Amino acid sequence: MFNNLFKRKKSKQDEKTLENYLLDAIDHFESGNFLEAADQFTLIAQSYPSHPLANLMLGRAYIHEKKYDHAIDAFFEHLKSAPNSLEALINLGLAYYECGELGLALERFEQALKLHSNSIMVRENIAITKLASGELNSALDILVSLHEENPDDMTIIELLILTYGKLGKWDTAKRYIAKMKNSGLALGL
Repeated sequence: MFNNLFKRKKSKQDEKTLENYLLDAIDHFESGNFLEAADQFTLIAQSYPSHPLANLMLGRAYIHEKKYDHAIDAFFEHLKSAPNSLEALINLGLAYYECGELGLALERFEQALKLHSNSIMVRENIAITKLASGELNSALDILVSLHEENPDDMTIIELLILTYGKLGKWDTAKRYIAKMKNSGLALGL
């Protein structure tokens, strides 16, 4: 029925049906049924290539399904209609990271950083990517800056400990561990 809906001239009733279909797709996504969500977002994206959510959510569903090549394609489709989509750039970077394409991941995270220079998430992802690619000192610089801004952020502290350890700076890593214990924060490494 939904396929026939898109072949006809679109009316107000069709738009309401599209909205309901989109809500169903989002409900599948939020329920963790990513395969069904991907199928529904695909149908919407095929019928409405510029829909503001269809390709973005399709890419996110594919990431959950570990179909990173499909996710990358969906995010690029989304970026055609929304070239400054911070969420698409971050997710595109994550998909590239999961594919082991660290250079491409870093490019996307840096592109996102140009759009939103204060984003902790983007800066943290850049640090993680640099850490994974062996750029330890560069990752450390970012993490130290993030820690100064957010001294109680456990993820940042754990990444600092990991980075100091990889750099062989065990005494500094131990100081962060002691600081965490003294402040009552739990270490989740």
